[in-house]
This record gives sequence, structure tokens and C-alpha cells, in this order.
Amino acid sequence: MTVRTWSLWLQPEQSSACELGALIARLAAVRATAVFPAHLTLLGPMTREAGAAVLGLGRAADLLSPLEVSFDRIRCEPVWQRSVYLAAVSSAALQQAAQAATRAFAASGQPEFMPHLSLQYSELPLADKQRLASSVALDLPRSFRFDRLSLWHIEGSDPGQWRLTATRSLAG
Repeated sequence: MTVRTWSLWLQPEQSSACELGALIARLAAVRATAVFPAHLTLLGPMTREAGAAVLGLGRAADLLSPLEVSFDRIRCEPVWQRSVYLAAVSSAALQQAAQAATRAFAASGQPEFMPHLSLQYSELPLADKQRLASSVALDLPRSFRFDRLSLWHIEGSDPGQWRLTATRSLAG
């Protein structure tokens, strides 16, 4: 059995996913960066055999209900995975979702949970990222409803190579 690298994502309901996806695509077109689905990472990266990862997804989905996540600002960082992003407002429901996912996957050694929704992944200079962030036309604060979990096979840093393995709606 092959061990792979996975990430567990909360994904917004369809209308919000379309709106956010269009924004991600617009930013990607400006500097020819990657396009990826809108998501909030609950866990990752983590290594598992595929069957164990899919079981973890099912356990996590059974523990979670759809939730509203509020975002209050657009931020930039020098790191690739948080180049330009919407910073989530920490809430008890969001922290509980991350804890439930950690339990469902028996995940240890995870990085600190920093809830955010990436709008761009890149190695651009910080000043370029800041210019892109200032071009984002999105009224904040803003909330989006997240209603499903998805499991992604994420080898490497090219989102074009990442593969969706399974998706589950949140029951609640």
C-alpha cells in the first residue's frame, strides 16, 4: 500500500465557491500563478495510505455540521501557501471543526491551525502580493457557508498536480 500526502479541506457552498473561484482565477491571470478551488484547510499536509485517508474523511464529515466562517481582512505573507488570503475570524465552531478533524484522522504533529482562505499561491515578492491584495474587490467583513469536506492528494507545491480523491457533504 502506498503512503501519500493528503490535505483535508472545508469547501464553501456552490454559489460562494463560484464567486471565490472567479476571484482566485482573476488573481492567477494577473501574474500567471496557479488556479485552485476555494477552500479552508482543516488538516494537512499529512501522510496516510489512501484507504485510511478516505476513512478519516468519512469520520470527520460525520462529526461536523455546515458552518459559517467570517473573514475580516485580506493579508499577504512571504510564504507560498499564504501569499494572498482572506483571514478568517477565529470562532468556537471553526476551532471545534479543526479539533474534530484532528481526532477523526488521529493526526499528530499538525502545524498550528491558522484558518484562512487562500486567494493566491506564489513566490512573488511581498510588494507584488500586496499590490494584488489591494486590487481585490470584496466587501469585508464577509461570511461564507462551508458545507462539505474534501480530501486532496497533494504531492508537491503545484496545485495543478493536486487531485481530489473524495468529497463528503456535512450532515448537520
